[in-house]
Amino acid sequence: MHDILRSTVLTALLATSATAWAESSPSPEATVSPVPLIALAPGRVVYVDSGGSRNLAECEYVEESKWLAGPEKGTRFQEKEPCLLRALAVHPSTGRWAMALAVDGDEGTQRFVSMTLAGRRLEVPRDKSGRAKEGSFIVMGDMNGVVAVTPGIPGQWTSNGVSHMQFPEQFTADGSRVLVATGTVTTSDWWSWSFGPKPEGIHVLPVHQTDKAGNEVLPGESRTVLRHDKGGVRIATMDPTGTKPWKLGPPLKQKRKGMLSPMVIGDTMVFYREGTQDEGGNCEGADSATYRRVDLRTGQERIWKTHDTYCSGYELTAGSPRRKSVFFIESNYFERKLSQLYEYSVERDEVRVTKAEGFVGAHDISGDGRTLLLFDQGRSVAVFDADTDEYVWLKGLGRITDAGLLDLR
Repeated sequence: MHDILRSTVLTALLATSATAWAESSPSPEATVSPVPLIALAPGRVVYVDSGGSRNLAECEYVEESKWLAGPEKGTRFQEKEPCLLRALAVHPSTGRWAMALAVDGDEGTQRFVSMTLAGRRLEVPRDKSGRAKEGSFIVMGDMNGVVAVTPGIPGQWTSNGVSHMQFPEQFTADGSRVLVATGTVTTSDWWSWSFGPKPEGIHVLPVHQTDKAGNEVLPGESRTVLRHDKGGVRIATMDPTGTKPWKLGPPLKQKRKGMLSPMVIGDTMVFYREGTQDEGGNCEGADSATYRRVDLRTGQERIWKTHDTYCSGYELTAGSPRRKSVFFIESNYFERKLSQLYEYSVERDEVRVTKAEGFVGAHDISGDGRTLLLFDQGRSVAVFDADTDEYVWLKGLGRITDAGLLDLR
């Protein structure tokens, strides 16, 4: 046993006696992608490549409600809905994936009835009175479908109305474990879960080391920036095996307040600093928001771009240690009424304007930093090539809650 907090949680109890998960099936609305990827559509985990698409898993739940008015007042009825799938992490070379499967639980007059994933019925944690709790399962799978389901940490399931999360964020380099961000609206911590039929969790970062804003983990980078009002700003080094606690560095001189989306690119920390509002609530001139970089070897900090007249923005969208670049989006609403994607080369200290417009964020970035999965306000997703400055929309998937790029070998 490891000398750190360890939790072994068996896979979620299943109401049926089936011994295998249902096989993946063709997607009812075939779509294509110039690069292979996995997307979370309403109630579906979908694999897409240049040849088409197929479902890796399908999920639905049944909820019971009661009419509160009208001629059928007091009558209860049931509705079947696609499950809410989110927080996808993928291991590009093997096609392994992990996601969060949300459960609303019993609330008010609404009652949770059942949930079926890949043909098997999941048993949801309940309180002493028998009411279904709110929380999220951690689901693991590969190119053949679902491999395992675990309720994760028991304390992340509640019936007191306080939302908790268990969000898979990144696989270890060998694909043997999944790093999962957990927490509440006020706290954040990290667990590492083994990939397999019976996932086992290890606590790698306890609470009160990073605040509710969490921290960014980038592909190919073992360091991440922790922010906390009391602990300040620190660099943490993640164990490459995912089986040991993260090593925390000393506090940096940078202030926590106003620091958004810090990322480590080589020996440089890049981040967005919110502006300072005047009495009228404006941020102009020297008070505007800024983009900054810190040399982690010398501690020297400098501004590399000013977000003129803005107090805040979309923060940094994605980062690539291999490409040595970060991407960010600015709204430019007053000038052009369209958001614009920019790339900042940390190595060359240059900002370039891309041709990607109208996006609000990125679900994923490839290991080499060339390909991004961008999304707009309607949750439509486009595959963007940073070298050619071209992008292709994914069609036929509906609102995509998350997506991850693959590089199957």
